[in-house]
Amino acid sequence: MKLKHKAIMIALCSAAVLLGLTYGIFYGVFYGYVEEAQRIQISKDFEMVETIIENEKEDLNSILKDWAYWDDTYRFINDRNPSYVTVNLNPASLENLSLNMMLFANQNNEVIAYSDFDLKNEETVALIEKIRQNNFYSGSITDGEDAKTDLIILNGQPYLIASGRVNNSSRTATSNGSMVMFKNVDKEMTAYIEVLTGVNVEFREAGSAAVVLENQIVKREFAGKPYLTASRLQRDSYDEETILMTISRIEENYSFVKDQFNLFMASFILILIVILSIDYFIVDRYFLKRIEKLIAFTKEVGLKRDTTLSIEMDGKDELKMLAVSINQMLKQINQANQRIKSNITKRKTKEEEVLFLSYSDPLTRLKNRDYMKMQFESISRQNESHYFIIMCDINGLKLTNDAFGHQEGDQVLITVSNVLRRICRPTDIISRWPGDEFVILLKDITQEEVCQIIQEITNEIEKIPGFHLKISVAMGYAEKSEDLKRPEDVLNLAENRMYRNKLMESSSSRNATIRTLARTLHEKSTETEAHTMRIGLLSKALGSRLDLRKDQLDDLELLSLLHDIGKIGIPEYILDKPAKLSHDEWEIIKTHPEIGYRIAKSTPALEHIADYILAHHEKYDGTGYPNGLSAQDIPYLGRIITVVDSFDVMTHSRSYKKANDLAYAIGELKTCSGTQFDPEIAKVFLKMIEEEGLPVELEISIITED
Repeated sequence: MKLKHKAIMIALCSAAVLLGLTYGIFYGVFYGYVEEAQRIQISKDFEMVETIIENEKEDLNSILKDWAYWDDTYRFINDRNPSYVTVNLNPASLENLSLNMMLFANQNNEVIAYSDFDLKNEETVALIEKIRQNNFYSGSITDGEDAKTDLIILNGQPYLIASGRVNNSSRTATSNGSMVMFKNVDKEMTAYIEVLTGVNVEFREAGSAAVVLENQIVKREFAGKPYLTASRLQRDSYDEETILMTISRIEENYSFVKDQFNLFMASFILILIVILSIDYFIVDRYFLKRIEKLIAFTKEVGLKRDTTLSIEMDGKDELKMLAVSINQMLKQINQANQRIKSNITKRKTKEEEVLFLSYSDPLTRLKNRDYMKMQFESISRQNESHYFIIMCDINGLKLTNDAFGHQEGDQVLITVSNVLRRICRPTDIISRWPGDEFVILLKDITQEEVCQIIQEITNEIEKIPGFHLKISVAMGYAEKSEDLKRPEDVLNLAENRMYRNKLMESSSSRNATIRTLARTLHEKSTETEAHTMRIGLLSKALGSRLDLRKDQLDDLELLSLLHDIGKIGIPEYILDKPAKLSHDEWEIIKTHPEIGYRIAKSTPALEHIADYILAHHEKYDGTGYPNGLSAQDIPYLGRIITVVDSFDVMTHSRSYKKANDLAYAIGELKTCSGTQFDPEIAKVFLKMIEEEGLPVELEISIITED
């Protein structure tokens, strides 16, 4: 869809939304105001009509009281004097009083006399029957009142009915009957109400629709004129809402408001159309046509592929800036094309460098595994007739990383890679395999030459100085044959031979590894070397007293030598500090059991004593470190080393303390038995000192007494 069409659609949609919102708002304002005014007017009309009806009731009630509280009426109820009827109960009297019927009943609700005016015979009979049913003497009037007037509907005709108890003029006697007056709510009365209020009134019995109709304003037309009609329930003589009063009023303002609203909306639509037309002309003239010019220009550039073209655009707005930007962009693209053409050789060179880096190991600068796999695929496709693959693995690299850090481990890898690069031929492909392994692909070479290269690599690596642990490698090789046609199969055989050689050398290297670790620990601290020698003698003697098995004694001897191996990972300034350690320094010292545990786990020769090394600073009551083990949860050999180690620390001086005598050490062993030390082991150790003496010399050999 073109931008022009989108703009038209957006404008039309916006106009429709604006028109809808305007219509809704003004419709609510206009008609909301009119409806509210109508509700207020109807409410006032109801109040005025109800007031007029109440006034009529009060007038009728006053007339009733004048007649009911009259001595002649009181006597008439008793004696039924004919002259009373002749004089008072005649049509002239009723017409003068604006009544349609007057009736008298005794205390038994028996009608004793009545007179009607302007009533049909059936109306008179119905009213008398109504009187008998309602028992006006005893039922309608309560004890607190003598007379009342109500509105009733009888056969569809509304009446005002006033009833009251008859008494003498001074109202001192006991009432002997009742008097009822009827006044027809006829056209004359409704016309009177219409003159006063301007509304037509209609009364009828409330039906099932009364609840729905009550207080609802309904718009109707009569004789071509609009009317507002509403209904409201009225109470009857039994105080029940059974009478529905309906009023109607001519609505003069509704049509005017409707016409004005329609005129306003028509004017608004016309103005909106004019504004949209003007807007479209402006947008098309100053924006859309200029945008079309830009589009045509870009198509021309694309077709001609000529970045030297430019466009001229009038104005000072964003489209002008866009045209300038397009010209600048084309200029820069043209310059870039020229640079690309002139530097294509350099770019290819850089791509080759990137390719080289993607196939190189960043640490050793040798080829990586991906490159070697690519070479395997190449020789498989070319069906190389003869080649060898050497697999090389650095022994103990994990131990170096755990004990001395990955920085030293990286230096080992770099040094070994340099040896491989120096000894192998320029045509040999050397790659670093994951971890501590290397793979060498050798073509056009004999088996004797391969063995010679392996021997030279092994000898050269064994001469490497400057590392904590002696560097050695395990190597294996394999040759392509009829049984091993795929490079992967040749590599697998070389790897299997390498691991076989590694296993054959492991037993002889076990003692070398232990000696290397011990030497490294002693070089770290001369104090630690003497300490481990004494611990070895003491633990051997205590182990014999505890009847340890031969394998346990061997483990205890090894543990005595290397229980503090984790200290090789602690800075020397902390180990040899002559003063008391700070809190942070003490927290560092407390990590040496965990460091020693990791070193032992990384060394097959020490893996079986790793848990003892980790626990040699745990206390019997659970307050030790690093794991807070207690009692039997502490490994047995770890509990033995704890006793011997603590005894040696107490009886020999350190950089931060002086030595204590034997008596002090014995006292501490007794005092801390069961808290720091296993009580059984401490007991056996003390008994050994008492019976056999010590296999080591103390700095203070005399037992001093306090």
